[in-house]
Formats: sequence, C-alpha cells, structure tokens
Amino acid sequence: MPMREKNLQYLLDWTSIQDLAVEYGQAIDHGRDTGDWSRWANVFTDEVTADYTRLGFDPLTLKREQMPDVAKGALKAFHRVQHATANCVGLRFQSDSHAEVMAYAEVAHYFHAGGDQHEWTIVARYTFSVERTPDGWKIRKVLLDPIHYRGNRVGKDLLEGKTLI
Repeated sequence: MPMREKNLQYLLDWTSIQDLAVEYGQAIDHGRDTGDWSRWANVFTDEVTADYTRLGFDPLTLKREQMPDVAKGALKAFHRVQHATANCVGLRFQSDSHAEVMAYAEVAHYFHAGGDQHEWTIVARYTFSVERTPDGWKIRKVLLDPIHYRGNRVGKDLLEGKTLI
C-alpha cells in the first residue's frame, strides 16, 4: 500500500488512535476501581478478538459487551490495577479506515497477602488492530505480548485463577 498522505486528517486520526491506546488501559483501571465497565467496553468494535495467549489464555472473539466479563475474571484477585501506557505509539495505517498500533505498557497489579500489600507488574507490548467506525476509532483486535515480569510472582498465579491458601 502506498504511504498515506500526511495531512490534517492524518494528524487527527493519529491523535485519536493514540488516545484510544491510552484509553484502553485507563478504562480497564476505571472499571476495576468503580465496577462501571461501560467505558472499557466502549473502546472496542461490536465484535472484538482478544489474544492473551502469551499469558496462557485461549484467544477469544466476543461481542464488546462481553469483554468486561473477561477483565473481571482475570482481575478479581487484585484490589487495584494500574495501566501506564506510553503516550507515544507505533502506528501503521493499512487504509484510511484500518490501522495497526503498538503501545508499550507497564501494568501493575496490587494484591494483599499475609496482611501486606504486594505488587506484580507486567512490562508488555500491546498490538491493537483498530478501525474507523461511525463512533470514531475502535479496537477490533488486541494482542498482549509480555516482555518482562517484576515483583511478587504470586501475582501471575492469581491472574491464572489460583488462590492463596
């Protein structure tokens, strides 16, 4: 595909897509904190593919309204999460209405064990396939690629659904 012309529309799209990548993380944190997952569901197209296979989960293709259930299940053992997504993303337009985005993130998961707060952090790269919809740019597919883990490894066990005795 020829390079997309870098005009005002290109800059507006680039900014909107960058905001979408950051909103993915902030909205999941908001959902975990408040129980209101509508903001997170709103970042997706009507149907979305979630590929968290590199964390040991099966890939899923779901309606966007079902995505909060995935997050609630994965995050139920953590009392807080914090997605710190880089505000500079790699972006490749495939057409005027489709693009692939890469964003780095540090995702801290906080949990209690033995009366103390613990942290387990994933340093990862998100790859989003996004498309322009009548409601703006939305995520059609998300791939999470963990690069490094830091902190209390019990956090990974909790993410996988194991419980503390």
